[in-house]
Amino acid sequence: MKKITCLIAFLTLIHLASFGQNTCATAQSITAGVYTVSAVNGTQVPSPVCAQNGTGATAGEWYAYTPAEDVHVTVTSDLAQNAGGDTRVHVYNGSCAALNCVAGDDDSGVITGTSGTSYLSVVQFEATAGTTYYIAFDNKWNSNGFDFELLEDEPLPPGIFSFTTVSLPTSGSFGLAVVDMNGDHLDDVVTVSSSNINLQIQTSTGFTAMNISTPTADWTPDWSMAIGDYNADGYNDLLYGAWGGVTFMRSEGDMTYTKHTYNDASVASQRTNFVDLNNDGHLDAFVCHDVAPSVYYINDGNGNLSFYQSSTSGAPYELANYYSGGNYGSIWVDYDNDRNIDMFIAKCGGAFPRYVNQMHHNTGTGYVENAAEIGLDDDDQTWSSAWGDFDNDGDMDVFIGASSGPHVLKMNNGAANNYSFTDITASSGVSAL
Repeated sequence: MKKITCLIAFLTLIHLASFGQNTCATAQSITAGVYTVSAVNGTQVPSPVCAQNGTGATAGEWYAYTPAEDVHVTVTSDLAQNAGGDTRVHVYNGSCAALNCVAGDDDSGVITGTSGTSYLSVVQFEATAGTTYYIAFDNKWNSNGFDFELLEDEPLPPGIFSFTTVSLPTSGSFGLAVVDMNGDHLDDVVTVSSSNINLQIQTSTGFTAMNISTPTADWTPDWSMAIGDYNADGYNDLLYGAWGGVTFMRSEGDMTYTKHTYNDASVASQRTNFVDLNNDGHLDAFVCHDVAPSVYYINDGNGNLSFYQSSTSGAPYELANYYSGGNYGSIWVDYDNDRNIDMFIAKCGGAFPRYVNQMHHNTGTGYVENAAEIGLDDDDQTWSSAWGDFDNDGDMDVFIGASSGPHVLKMNNGAANNYSFTDITASSGVSAL
């Protein structure tokens, strides 16, 4: 009888081990470490869905995690032994009868299989001491087994600010910008139409609508809009860029505006910028031309602009001057810390010179195109870029967004390496975006 009782108890333990993580109520308790999921075949499908790509799973595997102290948690199946696998994970708090999404992930891993694409999961969240979190994997894509790891780290420092969603009615047909329009040092929201500037003026308690009538613009900002105080009256002016030309709406110091063109040339305006091109302390304007050499407007110091086009007689600078254009996204940034503003221009992609990204280095007396020398001469269809010192080493790095093809993150190598750039996309995880 004793042997039979022991056998029954042993079989019961096997049954519990087989099904102990198949539902929320029987979730296996875990701490930091690596765990093996033999197969995703549990009877309770994780719900609500906290990760990308919606419903469709038919089974789940459940784990319960209760930290002893506040920690930053990473749950990842992005492990070498899982290369080629495909997982999806959801993280909940609450009770099994009322689960709330905390986090979730489908394909943020970087470890790939033969396909060259990672479908593994990485999710992070802040965990509070004594709170139970339910970690559930589903079989949205397959039921194969895999390993996952739970990592604990110091909790992230609390944020110094938070965001609240605010709905703002905007009546403008074009453009959307955030900039201080009335000189009170608070950013306002700007939209425009051909004969109006619509503002949402920020106050200490919210926003107040203001609609300003303007002369009818010859060209509306179908493609781009820049805002800056080029006549130095303390109020911002607007530059509208359209496929056929540009219009300046100049503030006259009292929130009224006058219309200016300065030249009737046809300009396919992919991007517009206000920038001090000639280092004289006055804002000039640059317009990125899609089908011809780019154009710019030099400020005489009194708020009057003179039109120039690169590669034409009398033009003081050669900026994005390829005869058939191909210029998409101009960004002005001091990449080499010499206090002179340089211009990076994202191009339309391809092996011909028209299509290759450019950097116009400001020497203090002019501009020299040097993208090939510093590692920025990519030929993908990029269109745009964002600059910032992501590694806090004192120089500007660049994230280049692609319209078709991969996004790219490039690190500035600093003064010791002539401010050249290294592609760190693969090691950064940006390729998963």
